[in-house]
Amino acid sequence: METILITGASSGIGRALAIHLAEKGYQIVIVARNLNRLEETVQQVPAAARNIHPYVMDVSDFDSVNKTANLILEEWGHIDVLVNNAGYGLKGPLEFLEAREIQEQFQTNVFGLMELTRLFIPEMRKRNRGKIINVSSVLGRMPLPFNGAYSASKFALEGLSENLRLELAPFGISVSIIEPGYIDTEFATNQTKGIRLEETKSPYKLYQHKYLRRQNTFRRPAKVDKVAVTIAKAIESKSPKLRYLVGVDAHYAMFLKSIMPDRLFNYILGRVLT
Repeated sequence: METILITGASSGIGRALAIHLAEKGYQIVIVARNLNRLEETVQQVPAAARNIHPYVMDVSDFDSVNKTANLILEEWGHIDVLVNNAGYGLKGPLEFLEAREIQEQFQTNVFGLMELTRLFIPEMRKRNRGKIINVSSVLGRMPLPFNGAYSASKFALEGLSENLRLELAPFGISVSIIEPGYIDTEFATNQTKGIRLEETKSPYKLYQHKYLRRQNTFRRPAKVDKVAVTIAKAIESKSPKLRYLVGVDAHYAMFLKSIMPDRLFNYILGRVLT
């Protein structure tokens, strides 16, 4: 059975995927910052606990990434599939985000992911096989207000993934992107708010409240297990697709975006959300 590394496996999509794949018999290496949360993931699947192996890694810290990645390679020899799932959302209008907050968003969602991926490519290339699966978001291809930094990080991930798919294809390595819509996880609750988001003098305040109220009205979250099943499909495919959309909202939004001029699409989006 293949060995699969999943980042951000202490909750949400990462945890659901680890459990799903462990039950299918794969050897799963899971990483996150909090060892106790990783142990909780293992405890949720007692029948297949022997298939899940936790390691501590902070993907935003290059030293941590290098140390843990080298340890995993030393103990496992290679990884067949790398699932880059770790990430978080930063909420707020760009004008009211601090430079440090934006840098931290990209450090986790883009730069840490790039460093980790870079470290596992050589063994995949030598074996002339491997899969890299990057968990992006539908916001990596369409806009939503007050998610500019997060969306920009996912747009960057989309571009990186397309480049890597071309770059690594001659070496038998496939690259796929998972694009969930609104998923029933703690992601939205755990989104980091810009420290200036609630400033009383913010000209965006009324707009933000209207947007959040409308957004919550239209949201119909998909189950997190649906994402896990979709990623498993990409892992088990002999010819994985570049993109996998997850959720009715993601499919609907991308369909409309593909058939409408940008001006009309953004006008409708603005009318719905404000």
